[in-house]
Amino acid sequence: MFSNRRTKVGVAVAATALVALGMSSCSSAGQGEAESGDTLKVWWWENDESALSTGWNRAIEIFEEKHPDVTVEFELKTYEQMQQSGQLLLDSDDAPDVLEYLKGNATAGLVSQAGLLTDLTDVAAERGWDVDGSVQDVGLYENGLMGSGQRYGVTNYGEYVPMWFNKDSFEKYDLSVPTNLDELEDVMQTFVDNGVTPLALGSADYPGPHLLYALALQKMDEDSVAAYQQFNGEVDWDAWEFAADKVAEWTEKGYISSDSTGIPAQDAGNAFTAGTYPLFFSGTWWAGPFVDGIDDFEFDQFLFPGSDLTPGSGGNLWVVPEKASNKELAYDFIDITMSEEVQNLLGEEGQVPVAADLDAITSPVGQLVLGEFQKLQDSADGGLAGYPDWPVPGLNDVLIQNNTELVQGTKTPEQAVEAIKNAYDQGRTDTGK
Repeated sequence: MFSNRRTKVGVAVAATALVALGMSSCSSAGQGEAESGDTLKVWWWENDESALSTGWNRAIEIFEEKHPDVTVEFELKTYEQMQQSGQLLLDSDDAPDVLEYLKGNATAGLVSQAGLLTDLTDVAAERGWDVDGSVQDVGLYENGLMGSGQRYGVTNYGEYVPMWFNKDSFEKYDLSVPTNLDELEDVMQTFVDNGVTPLALGSADYPGPHLLYALALQKMDEDSVAAYQQFNGEVDWDAWEFAADKVAEWTEKGYISSDSTGIPAQDAGNAFTAGTYPLFFSGTWWAGPFVDGIDDFEFDQFLFPGSDLTPGSGGNLWVVPEKASNKELAYDFIDITMSEEVQNLLGEEGQVPVAADLDAITSPVGQLVLGEFQKLQDSADGGLAGYPDWPVPGLNDVLIQNNTELVQGTKTPEQAVEAIKNAYDQGRTDTGK
């Protein structure tokens, strides 16, 4: 199985920050020593409050200590910007030296096949990067397909999509954590009976497709996931019709608000943080912000009940553009993000590091998400199932649109799945897969 997707808690407006680095000892030979005046250009889209931003800013500080004569030129991008214009940005003369990029056939696969990314296979071996685990399969691409082939990216974190819940609300109505779909529906019905809309859902953003995929996984196994994600067999579109039926049914029953169709992920997460909704289905990238933002109730998580398969994988990728000016410096920066100090910091902040010791993480939220992620990685039956937008370019927009129309009631489940299937099939044809 695959061992991640998108993941942004909130996206800040693009900005540029120049960090002039002070004097200290030189880096070791062969590790990207630079002459005075050299520049490392780094891009990512994580907002300042995120655990990843905290860890990667620390990586810049360490880089500063090791490269006193190098200027770090950092630009904050947005997820949408990289998803929609990433190929053009990578193909320009202004491409950075290292950047966060989206994993999947439709993103990293597409640009690797176009020759826009540096092959990191030999670099990873020479520098001893720990890339043998399945969590790093998101950086492997062969003819644009993810999961095998040459290494074009490295991730230093993982993620999965749990159901976050308000423990105080559960206790108020004497509810237990559900273990199957029927029990989850009983929980949501209890909230509806008491005048509470249970599920915060940003239908205008990635939570909509994530929920649709989790429901489809109720009827899928590892073979049908491989068929959908890797074109290895016939896609089980009946599973998607089951999922679409559920979204429509849940909206009709009041488990999902029909007003959620214009709400982005950030607003849905904010509403859960404020205690407006007792349930929120979204990724582990929310763990740190919940710790910082939730004061009035206790929160926890459970995996979507009724399936051994969970949306999630290794995180988005550090990639080095083929047009990068300072590749050795880029490799040095990736080294630092994989270091014990940065990995442990990610874990303490509630992110899911890929090269940290669980025993070294002391924060409760870090223990929670890292422990669950390790169980999913080690699962022999099910585990991490990737994300629904991975297979072909443009599928994310189609998933969001049709999930939105399901919630609005302007499309039937059959019509929505047919539109998704058509986009999937056309994308596969267009990319020669």
